[in-house]
Amino acid sequence: MVVIGPAQSKSFEVVSSAVGCDCLVGSGDTAPRLARRHAVPLIWDGLESHPGVAVWGASPEGIALALATREPDPRLVALAHPEVAEGPTTRATRFPDPVGRVEVRDEQLDGRPIAIGRSPNEFSACLVEGATRRVTVVDHGAFLAGVALAAAVSCLDEDERPVWDSALPYLQTVTEMGLVMAESG
Repeated sequence: MVVIGPAQSKSFEVVSSAVGCDCLVGSGDTAPRLARRHAVPLIWDGLESHPGVAVWGASPEGIALALATREPDPRLVALAHPEVAEGPTTRATRFPDPVGRVEVRDEQLDGRPIAIGRSPNEFSACLVEGATRRVTVVDHGAFLAGVALAAAVSCLDEDERPVWDSALPYLQTVTEMGLVMAESG
């Protein structure tokens, strides 16, 4: 692992180009443009495909959608995260503690319904309720987002895709990296 500079890092080697890199891992709106400039496939936290992006959705929203794809009948897919922009909400959803009750807005990501709201504290929760069980992931918001991005390396192959299209390897990697899933029902 390297950091493409100019930058400073105490933990990683800083290099001036992506020559020799198998992929780039990036976040934010400018990441696809920068990856195209380096001509290296990008793993990205953005929620839709862009030229040069090999894997997208490597985010808390992506974890929630990946959890939902593992359920035969997901009736609720929801995310509470401290970095979610505030805005109009449509209803409240109860997440496990320490997140609790959160006002959410109903959205569609890749044609899939998801309720998204701002966590009232530094914790984040992904929640999927199916016909017979409820699956959750709760952790510190920044840690959850970092793991979501890093774990998407497990989805990288010759095909471009969102993380939820490789849900099983993605979720296995997420748990190997320290996120804990809880199931009830």
